[in-house]
Amino acid sequence: MGNTNALTEEQRTHFLEHGWVHLSGAIPEKNIQRYIQDIWIRTGYDPLDSGTWTEERFRMPRHKEMLWKEFAPKGYAAICDILGGEDCLDHTIFNKARDGLIANFGKEEYRDMVIHPKDLENWHIDGNWFTHFLDSSEHSLLVICLFNDVEPRAGGTYICEDGLKPIIQWLHNRPQGCSPKLVDPDGTTALDALQHCEKFIECTGKAGDMFICHGFMPHSASKNHRRIPRFITSPRFVLKDPFNYNRENPEDYSLLELKTLKELGVSSLPDWNITGQRARFKSDNNIERDSRLPLELERLKAHASKTGGIVDSIHVNGIVEYNEWTEAALLRAQ
Repeated sequence: MGNTNALTEEQRTHFLEHGWVHLSGAIPEKNIQRYIQDIWIRTGYDPLDSGTWTEERFRMPRHKEMLWKEFAPKGYAAICDILGGEDCLDHTIFNKARDGLIANFGKEEYRDMVIHPKDLENWHIDGNWFTHFLDSSEHSLLVICLFNDVEPRAGGTYICEDGLKPIIQWLHNRPQGCSPKLVDPDGTTALDALQHCEKFIECTGKAGDMFICHGFMPHSASKNHRRIPRFITSPRFVLKDPFNYNRENPEDYSLLELKTLKELGVSSLPDWNITGQRARFKSDNNIERDSRLPLELERLKAHASKTGGIVDSIHVNGIVEYNEWTEAALLRAQ
């Protein structure tokens, strides 16, 4: 556990204070280019004609994948640093970087709109595939990878920095666990607290940058007012074991554990334990994304046939199913 020296002291201090860090050049340019080079073939859109951009925002299936330490050595090292070291990660699930890009093309009607971040309609916490606890191993980080330059008002993800504390407190007060939407039986939700928040950060930067945030960081898609196509991914990282907020040696706390304890105003949680059942389950949120795969593959093959190129896809010889949702992976949390 502890510091693996990938982050500078300034970056570590920033994460402890703000719950996020902007890491420049986290992904090598050659890997960005490989993952983005066929984006217009896959979408079927004309990059020079916004009239062909018929959908505002959508998730794309994956065609390419690389182990994280090969795809983003700098970014992966920082992620491991925050989580307490590479050995803490569960390498049997979500262990590869994929080109399942999240596209945001915006709409013409947004150009002159001014929308306050708290009025965005998509504020949420990631994790629609497990029961949420304060110490959930699935709830490690919110990571946003930029695959093109993202300018202000051009669809960058918003995070709510001062929304982190109430989310952490909400989960601390519910050791029985709660649903992914963080809603009580009476309809009260943890996200109600965002109406009183003021620290909203727009995740803008250069292609290859990463925003690495505490896993409980509230965030929302934004409107792409400028209609500059924006492509990101938001990958998952899962730990082998739940977070530990009662370590014998304080130096053994990970940076993320320290931030959680800091928001609770304590140095440890000796008497806190979950009282509910951990569970993982398949989400149906990926149905629309995966339905795009046959048409994308058809377009890639047609383009390769026309140009004499190759199809850079793991599906070139037939659609490859995702392998994370094995029975073992689903049961590992229980």
